[in-house]
Amino acid sequence: MSEYQYYEFQALDRRLTPEEMAELRQISTRAQITPTRFQNVYNYGDFRGNPVELMKGYFDAFLYLANWGTHQLMLRLPAAVLDLDLVRRYASQLTLERHQAGKDIILEFTAGAEGGDCEWMVDQESAAWLAALIP
Repeated sequence: MSEYQYYEFQALDRRLTPEEMAELRQISTRAQITPTRFQNVYNYGDFRGNPVELMKGYFDAFLYLANWGTHQLMLRLPAAVLDLDLVRRYASQLTLERHQAGKDIILEFTAGAEGGDCEWMVDQESAAWLAALIP
């Protein structure tokens, strides 16, 4: 069985500048990079970037899927729209973490299937998931 890791970032509130897109290109030469999106699939090797740092600097949403069962979703939101005390009550390093990003907060949801083996994931299906989750 080959390895499958899917990474997708979306910028919602602004477009990436050409300079920012060039910075992102330094992380991956194979990624699909547009003014609003960074997407890459790895079958061998690993992602060289730090998803939390990329969310802090460039993006508003992130999706990670791996064929061994790990799923991760991050959303960057204005801290003013969240009750931070309520978020703290539910945050745990196992399923929900929060990260401060200036006046924003990043919610990081992580789940892992026991035993993994998520062979049903393919590029065409994954490519539509983040767009479906964002609204």
